[in-house]
Amino acid sequence: MNVFIDYPKRLRKIREEMKLSGLDLFIGTRTVSLSFVAGAFIPWRSTVIVSQDGYATLTTLLIDLERMKHESWLETIHGYAPLPGMDLWDLAVHQVKSLGLEKARIGLEIGHSPRGNTGYLFSTELDFLKQALPDAVFQPANNIVDRASYIKEPGEIQLMRQAAAMADAAIERVKESLYVGMSEAEIAGIGEMELRRLGSSYHWAVTGSSEVASGYRASWAMNGTTPPSTKLIARGENIIADFHPCCSLYYSDLAHNFIIGKPNTEQARLADAFRTTADTLVGALKEGNTVGGVFRTVYDKLMELGYAGYTIPSFGHGLGIMGHEWYPAIVDNDEFRDVVLEENAVEVAFLSMAVPGVCGMRLETPVLVTKSGGEMLCATRPVLTVVDD
Repeated sequence: MNVFIDYPKRLRKIREEMKLSGLDLFIGTRTVSLSFVAGAFIPWRSTVIVSQDGYATLTTLLIDLERMKHESWLETIHGYAPLPGMDLWDLAVHQVKSLGLEKARIGLEIGHSPRGNTGYLFSTELDFLKQALPDAVFQPANNIVDRASYIKEPGEIQLMRQAAAMADAAIERVKESLYVGMSEAEIAGIGEMELRRLGSSYHWAVTGSSEVASGYRASWAMNGTTPPSTKLIARGENIIADFHPCCSLYYSDLAHNFIIGKPNTEQARLADAFRTTADTLVGALKEGNTVGGVFRTVYDKLMELGYAGYTIPSFGHGLGIMGHEWYPAIVDNDEFRDVVLEENAVEVAFLSMAVPGVCGMRLETPVLVTKSGGEMLCATRPVLTVVDD
């Protein structure tokens, strides 16, 4: 799929954010920063370095150097190895000194997150840099790529729509294939096979790749992560299927809910409340609304319906290029509460409602922020799909 991405514009946006933060140099280590700057799949500990005067480079593990030269748009790419003088941070220090920026103000990605594989700087790496560059000033700079990558350009949205269509197809294939007695792992495999058939290059690994849960595994309290198991599907059990295709480094994230056989009264009541709350959430993802305002709108609806105590108090997270799965999350905290939603940002609308012993339902779907409200990029609707075998 040939889609235009304006990579030089990305560097301009990064440098604009650097200027606002008073930075001479930016060293990125998070997955989102590596992907955004280099435009390639980078699984190893690596760095991207961007200076205010035009320098931009990637340094990655030597075994991937030739692939990076082929896949990345960057002209300057270095390979490192865990050997004296060739280590990643030896090379980073050499690059800083070669640029004459030993006394510069340098931004680093220092911090923490509930997500485990973000790529924040390790304390030992920071200690090494402070010792090797004693006259430099280091400051946290997580905001640089978070802000630069927040608003999606047309090519990015196009790739996300393609990934969303892959996710829709996987859900449809699962729907056609469900039967009593199949395993959760088989459901995951059916969906994944469809994703691969359509060209998905990677399955998001943050929560264990594809997720499938049924019955009691789908209705644990605060149920948010469900790698598939060998459990067999029984009639009357609800099923959550959650897939994460990737198209040219851009993700989708789609969770859908099924039940084989007619839902009972309590399950149907939860399904109705789930659909109403999901519609409220998607509609609230509108340009100009704050994250805190979206959170309160959804939580108030849950209180009205009587399901607030059965729902994870988090209603979304960022989405975009590989690694962009956090900024901004729809949670009521100091980090994100005052973030204003902007047109052409993309959020995953997330809703996890579970009544133990009854039913559990999950919504994850990419939503484009527009002036009139959220536009779901996936065609799959947030309902409970009833399947008769």
